[in-house]
Amino acid sequence: MVTFIAASYNETNDAYLFISSLLLQTNKNWKCIIYNDGKNDFIRNVVKHFNDERISYYESKEPRGFWGHYSRKDALNLVNTEFLVQTSIQDYYIPTAVDDILSVSNISDIILFNCLHNHFRYNVLPCTPQVGRVDWGSHAIRTNIAKKVGIRLPESSTSDGHFVVDCMNYPGIRYHKIEKVLTVHN
Repeated sequence: MVTFIAASYNETNDAYLFISSLLLQTNKNWKCIIYNDGKNDFIRNVVKHFNDERISYYESKEPRGFWGHYSRKDALNLVNTEFLVQTSIQDYYIPTAVDDILSVSNISDIILFNCLHNHFRYNVLPCTPQVGRVDWGSHAIRTNIAKKVGIRLPESSTSDGHFVVDCMNYPGIRYHKIEKVLTVHN
């Protein structure tokens, strides 16, 4: 099973696309934790509207900023599935993303996959395990490793790359790259 941790900060329109992309997954073996940076009635109500027990909503008392890194760190403690995808509510996934991730989960601890990214004019970001070449939504990591390694706070907008590199340095790590686009970062 895969848990998607989606950091959010008042991205109202993105919430519908993100949640819809999960509900359209061909493999229903997933959960989602949406963690908003501060209070947000709109996103909370969107989650209630979809009324799916796999989707839970949390929020911090006050906004903390730093690209959602605090929200990701808080949500990491809530994950109880074998794999997690640290993502953003601005991302959405192709319908076979969970299938693709789980298809290599028995041989991998870290799974990278490509994304279309708005910072690159929606061209393919061919993700690799290095700072500046991976985005939050373009990797799945075995949860026990992610929890042991943790997330550096609040370093910069490149904390996603540091997180993946730190996990890659974990002893005995098994890495796999899926050579296709599984997500769009909007």
